[in-house]
Amino acid sequence: MPSSADRVWYQFTAALDTLAPEVRVAFLLHEVFEASYDDIARLIGQPADTCRTHVEYAREHALPLLQPLIEPKKAPTQ
Repeated sequence: MPSSADRVWYQFTAALDTLAPEVRVAFLLHEVFEASYDDIARLIGQPADTCRTHVEYAREHALPLLQPLIEPKKAPTQ
């Protein structure tokens, strides 16, 4: 049986794998490493505005897949 950490890691990577590589790297560089859009643009060879769009897309599409991990489970109402 996988540990809780393994389960979280699996869901995290599964959510990231739904993104195109350039979207994923822009998102991780910005959100995890706090890289600026200009720095990301230099690293991946795309305009800063495109990198911003990648990060916004990732927030809209990957983060909802992670919500079940971070939202507390609600007790059933009777």
